[in-house]
Amino acid sequence: MAEELIANEEDRELASKPIPSLVRRYTIVTGQGMLAQIIMVILEGLVMGWGLGAHGLACVSIIMSAEFLNLAFGNLFGTGVPAIVGNLLGAGDVRGASKAFSQGFWLTSIVSIILAVIMAVFTEPICAFFGATPDIMADTVLGVRTFSILLPLTVVGQMVTAVMRVDEKVQIQANLMTVSAIIAIVWLALSTFIFKLGTMGAGIYYGLSIGIWAIGAFWFIGGKKSQLQIKLADLKLDMAICGQIFKIGFPFFLVQAATFIFNTVANTLLGTLGGELGSLYIAAFAVINGYILYIVMMVAQCFSYGLQPIAAFNAGAKAWDRLKQSLSCAIKYQIIVLLIVSIVIWLAATPVCAFFAGSDAELVEVTASATRIIIIAVCLGYLAMTVSIYFQSVEKVVLSTFCSLLRYVICSVPLMYLLGNMMGVQGIWIALVVADAITGIISIGLALNEQKRLNKLIG
Repeated sequence: MAEELIANEEDRELASKPIPSLVRRYTIVTGQGMLAQIIMVILEGLVMGWGLGAHGLACVSIIMSAEFLNLAFGNLFGTGVPAIVGNLLGAGDVRGASKAFSQGFWLTSIVSIILAVIMAVFTEPICAFFGATPDIMADTVLGVRTFSILLPLTVVGQMVTAVMRVDEKVQIQANLMTVSAIIAIVWLALSTFIFKLGTMGAGIYYGLSIGIWAIGAFWFIGGKKSQLQIKLADLKLDMAICGQIFKIGFPFFLVQAATFIFNTVANTLLGTLGGELGSLYIAAFAVINGYILYIVMMVAQCFSYGLQPIAAFNAGAKAWDRLKQSLSCAIKYQIIVLLIVSIVIWLAATPVCAFFAGSDAELVEVTASATRIIIIAVCLGYLAMTVSIYFQSVEKVVLSTFCSLLRYVICSVPLMYLLGNMMGVQGIWIALVVADAITGIISIGLALNEQKRLNKLIG
């Protein structure tokens, strides 16, 4: 009864409170939840920059391609499996839901083990494909191979924690994520400053930060802790269930894979076009993309995730005027806030980069110079994320997927090749600005077109 009252209260809020105040409130609340993750990224950047130096950061940028690939497969199974399980539970088919989860667990395990073996055996050519230059190859191979050992745990962990939300074990899932973050960052500091493990320590760090989530699987083995159970009999896979998992999860795999493609192409071009300084430019990109832009992206996500429940509710309620206003407000507020953030970063580029890049003066100078270019149009580039979330909320999957791929693949990759080959490394940085501007213009155009559609529905 109490839960119903809470739900009804939220419904009344989403249905009746002024949209501008709702967007602000939900964005701020989302930001509070993001704060721990932002702090985690800042601490990670601090340890990496001051402990590993330019050489280590260049290696980490390559290892991040492996991490993005891991996240892509985590998205595939972490979306597909809980979607099927949730639908079956909603239909009252507990036995079917349990079988689907068990099948999903074994499918995830098998695929991730195969991926890990490939990555461990063919590490050197894979690292070369990811963009590793000869001077960083040995340490990069060490980091990627170390990470590959823990890869099955990271993929399974993402799937299991996603299912725990469907199984109403949200607090346990949150506890797992919190504990893993603490353990991982403590390990990173110890392995970097005390044990001096370098990229091997970084590889273990990326594995631990998500791999610990796999402990959640024990919740579903035996006993009565959950109505969902992992059974050895389901190791014989049902192709119909597996097909459903891939069908539902593939669009989300594709979206996350976009960041993998973007990171790999940027590293490869910077290493090739940078010549003898290739690894220095890769290290600069690691600082910018892995920490500075990542934090800006999380700020943008606050607006995306804040808009999601408002848009979904009002779309379901056919409250077209409120739906139109929610999209407009989210875009307007996001541009203003990210513009302010961009100006601050532009003005303080040198100290900000020095914080993440460590004591290497040359790396700080290169990173700060590139940051002042790249940051110019991010307030437009990250609009694609918010517009994508909006279209997802109103069940326009094709447009949502298009927007998700827009910045990282559709615009950035061709422009990096074009301007990079014309202007060298400087062309890579300029390409990212142009990509952000084009992405923003297209996103605004799609939003305006959506508002025209809503105007017709409003009458």
